[in-house]
Amino acid sequence: MTFISEMKSPEWNGLEVGRRFQYGERQNRQLPPLSAIRAFEAAGRHGSFTGAAQELKVTPAAISHHVKMLELWLGVELFRRFARGLELTDDGRRYLPRLTSALDEIASVTDDLKGERSEGGRSGQA
Repeated sequence: MTFISEMKSPEWNGLEVGRRFQYGERQNRQLPPLSAIRAFEAAGRHGSFTGAAQELKVTPAAISHHVKMLELWLGVELFRRFARGLELTDDGRRYLPRLTSALDEIASVTDDLKGERSEGGRSGQA
């Protein structure tokens, strides 16, 4: 993964290197599809495409397809595939906990916001 400060060119996606983002400034984040992230994260936790498929209510083939799409997008192998299961690669072991944490944070802030709305709370003002 390359960070803005490591880029050798003076610009990255139209932004000057070293320039700080202002709150609310549009950021052109290059992210893989969320469906692929969710498939990998579930497969990593379950240690199988079958367990991930049951959790996400899709087929194991769909999980496999999404994980392969993510691997191609990232340019790294996340799992070693065996006849009797999966094993995370070193890259997969580094990626999984950070994705799990990010998905947990998204779920938490979403639950908080939904709770505020159902309680008649904040109207979106800071």
